[in-house]
This record gives sequence, structure tokens and C-alpha cells, in this order.
Amino acid sequence: MKSIGLKLKPGLFLKIGLVFLFWSMLPALGVALVSCQSANEQEAELKKRQQIEASLVLLENKNNLIPFARLDTLRIAALSVGSERPTEFQHMLENYMKVDFFNLPANFTTQDLADMQSKLTGFNLVVAGIHVVNSSTELPKLISFLNRERTSVITFFCQPEAFATVKSAGKPAGLILALDNDSLAQSLSAQLIFGGIGASGKLTANIGTTYQQGAGINIEKPVRLKYTLPEEVGISSADLNSDIDSIVNNALEKKAFPGCNVLVAKDGKIIFRKAYGYQTFEKVKPAGLDDLYDLASVTKVTGGLPGVLKLYDEGKINLDKPVADYFTDWKNRLFHRSDKSDVTVRELYAHQSGLVPFIGFYKQTMENGKPSPKWYTAAPDKNHTLCVAPGMYLHKKFQKVVNREIRQTPLKTRGKYVYSDLPLVITPQIVERISGTDFKTYVEDQFYKPLGAYAITYNPLDRFSRDQIAPTELDTYYRYQLIQGTVHDESAAVLGGISGNAGVFASANDLAKLMQMYLQMGTYGGKQYVSEATMKEFTRAQFPQNKNRRGVIFDKPSLNLDSLKPSEAYPCPEVSPESFGHFGFTGTFVWMDPKTRLMYVFLSNRVYPTRNNSLISDLNVRTEILSAIYKQLKD
Repeated sequence: MKSIGLKLKPGLFLKIGLVFLFWSMLPALGVALVSCQSANEQEAELKKRQQIEASLVLLENKNNLIPFARLDTLRIAALSVGSERPTEFQHMLENYMKVDFFNLPANFTTQDLADMQSKLTGFNLVVAGIHVVNSSTELPKLISFLNRERTSVITFFCQPEAFATVKSAGKPAGLILALDNDSLAQSLSAQLIFGGIGASGKLTANIGTTYQQGAGINIEKPVRLKYTLPEEVGISSADLNSDIDSIVNNALEKKAFPGCNVLVAKDGKIIFRKAYGYQTFEKVKPAGLDDLYDLASVTKVTGGLPGVLKLYDEGKINLDKPVADYFTDWKNRLFHRSDKSDVTVRELYAHQSGLVPFIGFYKQTMENGKPSPKWYTAAPDKNHTLCVAPGMYLHKKFQKVVNREIRQTPLKTRGKYVYSDLPLVITPQIVERISGTDFKTYVEDQFYKPLGAYAITYNPLDRFSRDQIAPTELDTYYRYQLIQGTVHDESAAVLGGISGNAGVFASANDLAKLMQMYLQMGTYGGKQYVSEATMKEFTRAQFPQNKNRRGVIFDKPSLNLDSLKPSEAYPCPEVSPESFGHFGFTGTFVWMDPKTRLMYVFLSNRVYPTRNNSLISDLNVRTEILSAIYKQLKD
């Protein structure tokens, strides 16, 4: 049998090899092409945003109303005309503060107008978006009503020619002309109103005889957080999303927590905001962007810290004076012994006063493993005022038991760093004594309300529905119920949910406002809450000579970061020594870095249904995300 021989031309093997190489590279080339396409799309989106932002024209701004200041004095009605459903304009307004939505259809009637005028009674400011301009005779009447009867800001989402056809009496306090009615124009117009962006647009033609070509009021600098794309700060949306998604989805798959919220801001711009998973592992309700989470020890920098910060800034607290000067229960006197009479405020809040880490106060209220009827009632009365959980009200005199336990428990490790909940447990009493104001009212009036942070609160069930609050633990040892809307921490629970160590609930969006104020060294929304000097004092390491990394209440990075192995660097190797933040037991974390102008919020309910789930820490979820964000900044 003869063999069959093939005579191949020179170079054919090379050509065949190149063909195979090309085919083998196709998947990678496909990924690269998709990535390139995605990058191009995001760049186009950013360019469109910038064009719309530059085109917004501010035509009226009486008494510099825009951007809004003193949010705590405003009750805002957000009215959209031409849409029967809430609009992007309204939703973006709501990101900055609590507003009430009202809508009118395009062809609203005289009766519709009368009903709306009645509904707007009680609001001191109306922000109206006119999404449709037609031949209706009622629209000019509405505009005249807003100009005459209400302080109003009106945005027209239309071309100048259509705007010119609306003949109304008077002028509003604020008037904005947007040239389009798409979601971006609506979003950016709302951000302009609150100062998330400035104003620079000019009219390109006359509008009747009222507004001339070139008209447009300038607002140079934004004063509040802006909602935008990562590309605006030089980061790839695709890469940032991919990195964070990968870490979170791995954690969800391994059941480290049922769901979470992640928010990232850079240079005063929110560039990432996403809800993942569900409120519970049963997957009944998806996690939402507006969900409230129990902050646990993040309360220390959200509830306890603001009061101390303000009083120090006003010269009413001296960090180097004894705590006993402000909290008299620690004074040593006959029949009232205390080994804490000379502990300073600085020692207390840098966690080196010698206090033990925690005390199980609630155990004193138990009898045979159950809450004792000597202490609890099922409904509140004049004595049982401390709500521990629905159907459980503790006697108000238990506050004295808490104070006595803290005072009588000996100091153990004074001069060494030992993290303790107890400094912040007594903080509300210190703030109340010095300020003369109820602690909860004080932090709300001085910080949360002026910031527009309605969704930072103690005892959220007083104003939020239960299903908007992520549940924490199925308590089988103290309260014997699912904890949802009342504080998870037992030390805060026995104080009625209002403490400095735990008890604050918040959405990621509103928590970001307070954290951004810290990052900006005490200023936000055009208001200086505390001085830069105060912020720098509280955010520096207080006792580095004692190997204590802590600031005043704030947590800080490991000392000597540059000399540590990456695995030893806390919270991750990339942070700067100037950075600060705090962790929370329920699966929360906030971190701010003045050097990179980065702010990061992570909220989860990892203790659902049990605190014994430590996977969030085992997987380093919170710090891995932070590290991934820094790497994107570097890239």
C-alpha cells in the first residue's frame, strides 16, 4: 500500500498557526470589545450629562434662595405637572431632604387646580416641575398662584419658545429653564436647586421682552453631594461596578448577609450607590436604596459623636478635664465610691480609660431566663417608658442601675487601648447635662435636620414603616422575637433605644450627608457645623505613644501603616494616616479619607437571623470593597 504524501507550500504552517491563534483569542477580544464599547458608552453618557448641566439656565433667584439653605426650616411640596406618577425630578429632590410629592396631569381641570391649591396649604416652599406646556388655560393660573401665593421654584422642561407662551402674573422666587424633559435634565435640575451642581447656562436667544439673550445667573460652586458617574472623577464605571459586584455577590452566595447597601463618593460626588440582595434570606423583599439599617457601633460616630463634637467646638467640653466634671455620678464621695473621678474626657473617648469592654446590663432584668415582670410591662405607662422591643417596656429607673454598674465596675487597663461600649453609653447624659436639651432632640436639631438627613434617626418605628427597616436578629435569649425597628444592641435597648454606643438607624444616602460633613472638616450645604480645627483634633490619633490608633470617638488606621505587611494594615493597606471611620457589629462600616477625598458607606444586617454568622469578617467584605475602591482610584 502506497503512502499518500502531501506537498505543502512554504509558510503554510505559519498561516495555519496564525488562524488558530486568532480563533483562540476571539473570547478575549470579545471581552475587550465589549469593555471598549461600555467605556465609550459611559464617556458619551458623561458628555451628555455635562452638556445638559451647562445648558441649565437659572433665570430668577430672589434673595439667593438657590441653593436651598436651612433645610430644617423648609417644608417642601414637590409638584410635577404633566405626569400622573412621581418623576425623576421629584425623586432626585427627595435625595436631598424629605419632600411631599404632588402630581397634576397635563390637561388638569379648574377643579384639579382648586384641589391642588388646597393641598399645598401648610407648605412654605413649592418646587414645581412643568413637564408639559400646552394650550390649557389652567397652567398660567397655576403659575400665577405659585408666584403670588407661595414661595416657589419652578423649572420648565421645554424649549424657550414653549416657555414664552406661558403668560402668568409675577415671577417665582426661583426659575430654571431646562431644554429637555428627559431623566438627566430632570435629575440635574433638581441637583441645581439643592446645590449639588452650580449654574452657568445662558440664554442663546431672547424670550419675549422679559429675558434677553445671554441672561442667566451664575452659581459657581456646589455645596452638597452630586449624583453622577464614576467617569466624572476619572474612574471606569464598568471596572468599579465589576469589582464591587464581585465581592458582594460572592458574599451573598456564601450567605454572609441577606443584603446590603454600598455607597461611594469622591470629591463630593456620589459615584456608586447600589442595593444588593434581600432584607432576609427568605428573599421576600429585595433590599432597597432607601432601606434603614441598624448602625450598631457606627452610632458612636453618628449619634454619640455629634453632640460631643458640637459642645467641644463651643468650648463647653474640655477633653483634658475629668469626665466627672460633666457626669457627676463619677465623682468620688462618701457612700458613693468611684475609681473614675480623675479619668479625662480624652482618655474616655480614645478607649484607654480602663473601662471594661461591656456590661450585660439586661441580665439583671431577667428571671429564670425570661424578662422579669418586676421590670417589664407589655404596654407603656408613666413608669415603664423604656421601649426595649414591641410589647416590652422597661421601668425608667433602670437608668440608675446602668450608671451604678458602670461606676462600680473597677477600671482594669487604664493607659492601654481597650475598646469599650461604655464611654458612649453615658454620653447622652453628658450631652443633656451640658446642653440643657434632650439628647435625641439635640443631635436632630443640630445635625440631622439641617443636613436634610431625615432618614437618620433613633427609634425609626416612630416615623418609618416596619418593612422599610432591615431586620436584625431573631432574639432567642432576651426579647424572644424578631428584632426589626428596635435596636439590636442590648445596652442601648435597656436605655429605650437611645444611646451613644448604638441605636441609630439610617439609610446609606442620608448617612452619607453626615459623613461628607465630617470629610469636609465640618462644613456641608454652605453651613459650618463645627470648625475645621475641631474636626482635625477629633480625627487625629490621641495616644500614638501608647500604641493606641484611636481618635476622639473616631476609629483610625493602624499606626505606622507604611511599615506594616498588607495583611496587618487596618482597615486596608491603601488608606492614608489622615483617614477615619468606624465599624458596626450588625455589619456596617463608614470610612472617610481627606487625602483622597473619598467617602464610603456599607450597610448590611449580617446578624440576621443570628449574630453567630461571622462570614462578613471572615471574608473581609467591607474592607475588600474599600481596598478595591482605592485600587480604582490608583488605576
